[in-house]
Amino acid sequence: MRFSSPDQQYGDSIRRQTALAAAYALEFGLNLDDQLTYQDFGISSFRGQNAASGRLGDFLAAISSGLVPAGSVLLVENLDRLSRESALNAQNLLTQIVLAGVSIVTLSDRRTYSIEELKRDPMGLIFALINFIRANEESEIKSSRAKANWVAKRATVLTQPLTARCPSWLKLDKDRRRFRQIPERVAIVQLIFQLADEGSTLSQVAITLNQRGMRTWRTKSLWNRNSVGNIICFSAVIGTYVPHYHHYEDGCTRRRPLKPVPDYYPAIVSAEQFDRVQAIRLAAYTSGRSAVGYLLQHLAVCEICGRFMKIVLRAEHGSSMVCSAALAGTETHYSEILYLPIDRALRLGLPRILRDYGRLDEEWGSNHRLRAAQNVLDRARRARSGDLHVKPNSHLQALKAAENEMREAVASYESRPLGPLRRKIEIALECLAETDFGPVEARLINTALKAVFTKALIDITGGFIELHQQDGAIQRVAYQSITRK
Repeated sequence: MRFSSPDQQYGDSIRRQTALAAAYALEFGLNLDDQLTYQDFGISSFRGQNAASGRLGDFLAAISSGLVPAGSVLLVENLDRLSRESALNAQNLLTQIVLAGVSIVTLSDRRTYSIEELKRDPMGLIFALINFIRANEESEIKSSRAKANWVAKRATVLTQPLTARCPSWLKLDKDRRRFRQIPERVAIVQLIFQLADEGSTLSQVAITLNQRGMRTWRTKSLWNRNSVGNIICFSAVIGTYVPHYHHYEDGCTRRRPLKPVPDYYPAIVSAEQFDRVQAIRLAAYTSGRSAVGYLLQHLAVCEICGRFMKIVLRAEHGSSMVCSAALAGTETHYSEILYLPIDRALRLGLPRILRDYGRLDEEWGSNHRLRAAQNVLDRARRARSGDLHVKPNSHLQALKAAENEMREAVASYESRPLGPLRRKIEIALECLAETDFGPVEARLINTALKAVFTKALIDITGGFIELHQQDGAIQRVAYQSITRK
C-alpha cells in the first residue's frame, strides 16, 4: 500500500486499497498476509524513494532473504503504486520481483505479472512498459507545474504569506494575510535567547526550561540541547524567511536554500541579540573540543528508564554516555559511563557480528534466487523440447527468445549491485577495518547498526554491551565497565 502525499492518509486511499486486496484474496482463495503488509504512507515512487528508503525496499530485502518465499503474490492497486520512476528503472524493478518467483497482480485491471504469465503472453511486458512511461510522464508534468506555481507565489512574498506554514510561535490570521504571535510561546523563545545571551549552554537552557515545567509545543516532550539549538539558529526569530526548492541529483532529492526574505515574519528577537548568541555558539563550538564518533547514536538506551543515551564531552575525562532524561534534569539517576572502553570493544566485536549477519542474508538470498532462476530455465527447456513436433515454427521461435531473455535476465540479476542492507554492512566493515576512523566513518557504521539492531543496552554490572537484532536475536560484546557519578 502506498500513497505519495501525507495528506492522502485523510482521504480514501487506505480503505480503497485494503478493500481491493481483501476482495481479490477472497475471490481467488488466497491467504492475505496482514502481518507482513508493507505500507508506504506519504512516500513518493516518482524518484524511487519507496524502493530506496520506503517499505518497498524492505519488501525487496524480504524476498532476497526468503522471508517472502517464491510463489507469493504482491497485490498493488496499479503499476504506478509500484514505481513512477523512468520506464527503464520501473521495468527493472518489476523484472527483479518476478524473477524471484513473486507474482504481481494489479487490482484495478486484474492483470497478473509472473514468470509463467509473461512467458505465455510476452506482450504483458510491453503493456507494463507503456504504463510505466505514462506514470512517469504524469509525475514529470505535475512536478513542473508545482515548480512553476511556487515561482509565481514567490513573486508576491512581500505582500502576502506564501503558505500557512510558519514557526511554531506564530499562526496565520483567518484572512491569510498576516501572521499573529502566540504570546506564551514567544515568551519561551525570548527566554531561550536571554539565557543563551547570558552564557548558558544549550543543555543548561534545556534544564532550566524543563525544571520550570515548560514543554516543547509540538510534542509536549522535554527540551534538550537539540531542540534548543534548533530555535537559537532559526533566523525566523528576527523575521527572516529562507525559501527553499527541491533539487533532484545523485539519486536523491536535496533541499536547496534561496535568497533570504527579511521582514517576512514579525520579529520577536532583536538582530543584535541574535548575532551575539550566534557568536557565542560559534566560539563554544570552536573552543578546541574534538568531535566524537558515537557508534551507538539512537541505539543505546538507559537500562533504568529506557531513554536514549547521549554523549557528553568532558575535557578532563573524555567522552561519556549519559541518560538523556537525567541530562535534561527530569530524572535523578545521573551517572556517566566512559565511552572509550565501549568504543574499543565495539571496534573489536562488531566485525564478526556484522559479517555473520550479512553472510546469513547473502546465503538465503543467493540460494533463493538461483533456485527460482533454474526452475524457470528448466521449464522453458521442457516446454521447447516437448513442442518440437506439434507447435508451429513461430511458437518455437518465441520459446527460444523467451529462454534467451531469461538467461540474460538471470545473468544481469546475479551481477546486480548488493541490496541496501548488504551494502550498508559492507561499508561498515570497510570503516571498521581502518585502525583510526573519524566521525564521518562512525556515522556510516551507525547507519548499518541501526539497520541491523533495534537497541543497545549497556550492562554496567555484567560489563557487556547487549545488542538486540531486528530478528530478535541478541549479541553480547564484553567491555571494561567504568562509571563516574
